[in-house]
Amino acid sequence: MHATLCDLMTDIIQNAVEAGATEIELTIRETAEEIEFKVKDNGKGMSSESKAKAVDPFYSDGCKHAHRRVGLGLSFLFQTAEAAGGEAAIESQEGIGTVIRFRAQAHHVDLPPFGDFPVAAAMMLTLLPKGEMCINRTVGAKTYRLLRSELEEALGGLDSAENLNMLKTFIASQEEDLRKAG
Repeated sequence: MHATLCDLMTDIIQNAVEAGATEIELTIRETAEEIEFKVKDNGKGMSSESKAKAVDPFYSDGCKHAHRRVGLGLSFLFQTAEAAGGEAAIESQEGIGTVIRFRAQAHHVDLPPFGDFPVAAAMMLTLLPKGEMCINRTVGAKTYRLLRSELEEALGGLDSAENLNMLKTFIASQEEDLRKAG
């Protein structure tokens, strides 16, 4: 179950990694009225048929997880968006990649809490075995951007507990700056 919006985002990022993406961009925008995010990847993409079935919780293509007969991530995303007065969408092209969009009313009673973004972002940045991940985060008029390649260079890699702790601390400081400005 996805208890937070960060859980939903992480699930979509994991889907992109499992689809062979080497470039992933997560864009998150919060205003007083709405929360929206978009995940864009250059993974294998989906056919029109697969895209239509992707939100069915009882459908799984069997490729990613041969033992699993259901795929709940996208169906939870769409259900959450609808329940919180918003919408979700999938744009995908085989061999090109996929874009997943989510939008909801910021203060809707059925919107899950945002979650611990520094922890989630650090985890998302380490999911991609190779390639580039970019996170664009906006609250009100204030923005910051994280590039995996820059973070790896500054920290000397994202594979040690010490570096991951520094990464989470850095992201938490960026989040604090957003909240102060917003």
